[in-house]
Amino acid sequence: MAVVGMLIMQFSASSTKHTARSFMDTRAELVLRSATEFAIMALQGHDYSSGKRINEINMTYPGFNVWIKFHYFNTDCSTAFKDCSKINTEDTNMTTLIYVTVESKNEDFHIRKIRATLQNP
Repeated sequence: MAVVGMLIMQFSASSTKHTARSFMDTRAELVLRSATEFAIMALQGHDYSSGKRINEINMTYPGFNVWIKFHYFNTDCSTAFKDCSKINTEDTNMTTLIYVTVESKNEDFHIRKIRATLQNP
């Protein structure tokens, strides 16, 4: 009987750990989506006539660190810019590749999610 009780306790503990991990995974996915939308809004609200670009955004969210990096596709990309690639089409001028990385701060449930999004101007 003691063995059955021990098995029930062990199963209960593993079930609780799985529920917590699933919860953190879902939160990380939601933070990833939110950070991607934030990056798109930052691009849309940025004034590119100043000649400056958004290179990266770093932020924290309760339980997570977020890193956003941008790579531009531009017709007049010079070698002075490390964050762009030269293209020969006007239709996709200033198209941006957005890399979003979300990583948990919790050492017990280390979660890392990455998303790449292509955004046209």
